Amino acid sequence: MITVLFAGLRATLARLLATGLAVALSVGFVVATLTLSATFTRTTEDSLAASMARADVLVTQTVAELASSDPRTSSDVLITLLPEVRAAPGVTGADVERLAYVDLRFGETRSVAQIGAVLDESVRWQTLTSGRWPQTPTETTIDQATAESLPAAEGDSLTVAAVGSGVSPTAVTVVGITAQQAAGVGSGGPTLLMQAKALNDPALFSLSTSILVAGDDADAVAASVSDVVAGASGILVQTRTEAVDDQTAQLSGSATVLTSILMAFAAIALFVASIVIANTFQVLVSQRTRELALLRCVGAGAGQVRRLILGEALLLGLVASALGVGIGVAGAGMLAELSRDGASGVHLGRLLIDPALLSVGFGIGVLLTVGSALSPAHRATRVRPVAALRAVAAPAGVRQGVIGAVVALALVGLGGTGLYLGATRSGLTLAVVSGVVSFLGILLASALFIPWIVRLVGSTIGWTSVPARLAARNATRNPARTASTAAALLVGVTLVTMMVVGVTSVRTSIGDKIDEKRPVDLTVQSVDPVGMTAEQIDGISAMPDVQDATSVASAQLTITPAGGAFVVLPARGLDSVEAQRVARSPVLLPEDGQLLLNPADAGAMQDGENVTVTGDAGSAELTVAFAATAPRKQATLTKTDLLGLVVTPVTGQVQLRLGDGITSSQVQELSSDILSVSETFTVGGGAPERTYYEQILDVMLLIVLALLTMAVVIACVGVANTMALSVYERRRESALLRALGLTRGQLRTTLGIEATLITVVAAACGVGLGVLYAWAGLSAVALQAQKLALTVHLPWTQLGIVLLGALVAGLLATVVPASAAARRSPVESLSYE
Repeated sequence: MITVLFAGLRATLARLLATGLAVALSVGFVVATLTLSATFTRTTEDSLAASMARADVLVTQTVAELASSDPRTSSDVLITLLPEVRAAPGVTGADVERLAYVDLRFGETRSVAQIGAVLDESVRWQTLTSGRWPQTPTETTIDQATAESLPAAEGDSLTVAAVGSGVSPTAVTVVGITAQQAAGVGSGGPTLLMQAKALNDPALFSLSTSILVAGDDADAVAASVSDVVAGASGILVQTRTEAVDDQTAQLSGSATVLTSILMAFAAIALFVASIVIANTFQVLVSQRTRELALLRCVGAGAGQVRRLILGEALLLGLVASALGVGIGVAGAGMLAELSRDGASGVHLGRLLIDPALLSVGFGIGVLLTVGSALSPAHRATRVRPVAALRAVAAPAGVRQGVIGAVVALALVGLGGTGLYLGATRSGLTLAVVSGVVSFLGILLASALFIPWIVRLVGSTIGWTSVPARLAARNATRNPARTASTAAALLVGVTLVTMMVVGVTSVRTSIGDKIDEKRPVDLTVQSVDPVGMTAEQIDGISAMPDVQDATSVASAQLTITPAGGAFVVLPARGLDSVEAQRVARSPVLLPEDGQLLLNPADAGAMQDGENVTVTGDAGSAELTVAFAATAPRKQATLTKTDLLGLVVTPVTGQVQLRLGDGITSSQVQELSSDILSVSETFTVGGGAPERTYYEQILDVMLLIVLALLTMAVVIACVGVANTMALSVYERRRESALLRALGLTRGQLRTTLGIEATLITVVAAACGVGLGVLYAWAGLSAVALQAQKLALTVHLPWTQLGIVLLGALVAGLLATVVPASAAARRSPVESLSYE
């Protein structure tokens, strides 16, 4: 049977290539995920070890102690303990690692930077690439990446100020450039090292993270340090090895979660690949029915035939899994290299290639291939040899079909009920579990509804031409094959649609909520009593990405109610038309003759009461109106009314409407440009928050779609493979059609329409299911979160792209097999047995 095995592989090699590719891609996904996870863990360990390169013991506060302390009000325990630690027996040196965050400015560049203290030489782990260490509080070093990006060099002057403190910035001189010590998790921004005295400024709220201790014997030093700090609560003393292991475990916990998420997507790819493999071997077994029956007639047993099919699957799995291991290692290496470009906060070190992890991926691929071939191998021996030689169709298996339909409908019913209850009453857990159950039922039931839908769609186009009529009939000649081909694509499209609709809906719902609370994109406020000049307002309005602008006039007004004491309030005058045009949601604006106040500022005034409002140009009777959304301790009226009360109002604010497609980085750049106009300007509004969330959700969607792409690609490979096998199986039929007058172009069109029917129907069903599952997920999340109102928003453009992609995939799936069928001579094909 070994000879027969290799002969069969040679005969079907071309038909197994696409299946092998599906296995290789799945294994590559698994291997890349495991390898990157192991590399991250090793990189984390190396990074932590590098920061303790000259220390033997680490003294830190426990997590509980850190959580309960406030650096603004409590004393720094580690700094207090430092003299005692230095005096402990066996200690040759010790110092406290401290950090703070500051606003850094160099020229027109502004960013948030981290300041660290220059450590005592005995435990200092940083190194210089050039220059020297700071010797005064006005000197600093900067890391090499920051020096290159600013760009800045030794001797340049930077300004730093405590974040959000309002304290005047301090000028510091760069005296050295520090090198990156090891790969790992960076601060994600500029890192400065200054004398410890510089961090004593109360406005900085510096935080002490640990005491690094050097000594001759780590265990002995740890014991002596533990004795001297025994009186302090919440202090943890560890040797370097213990500290590295402990912190690696904490940081790797995040990596473990990420690995689990990636492995979930890998499982989806493996599941789709199993459908492709099973479908391929089922088609191959069907094509070789007479060949296998002949082997049975000449003495081969049912077990031998079964082992023959499984042997072919085993060899295919071995070769494809080996290729997948190579793809996974190469992909992980590329991603690790990309992480070192400095754009991300994670910089992976040398790729860790663990033979054990490679073996896991290899084994998964082999088991997947063999396991997916079990059912086709079993079916290969169900037909009696004599019946197979007479080309009698296999029994329909009515009983199994009925059982399968009952199980599928039960899963759909049970899962659908749970999904509805989870979305409307219970919450996310029930919705997720029920969604998985119902989707498994839908996949099992696809053999019932997919062929029926394909037949229905085919009947609507069959009248257009002979190729369309032939394609519609061919697509449903083998319902089981049509359903299994569509099932792989159904999985990928459903998941893609669910994520696209879900993320788009969350993005839109959050944006609407922000627009409701903060309807103006950007508000530019001047703290200068004289306000803004006309040139400044025109300059801001003409900046890129500013779509519309309106200025807000302000002045001090005296409000005198009838029979009550007067009140002096700052007032703002709005042009109602311009203000509404700038706002992203309807806002409450005053009408002519109306004074809008917050109810908290009512005093003796009543809603609807007429009051006398006085400015330096005269007085007017205005009607009081209260609104909870009105600003506190400020009156709002129309600009026309204000100009009638004040001779020269001050323009203290400009409201801006930005372009709809603006990104978070563009908002930050625009804000920086506005702040550079005047030191008295401050910038607020809803755009920074809205675009920040949009950016996070867009990145998340791109990552998820990139991960799901593997499953979709494998599904498309499955469609192409099934079409190729189907065309090969129907060579005599195609030749007969050619002999009866069907042209080569018509044959290609027939095959193209057939594949397109299956893929478009699968994609349309996937889009519908994806929207349904997205609704259930959003409803469950909103139900559980309570305060978060989420509504479904359909991104029609993206959904159209999904359907268009399915159409293109269907057409591409037939390019090679259709061309081969059209080129083949009818006489040659008719002679095929």
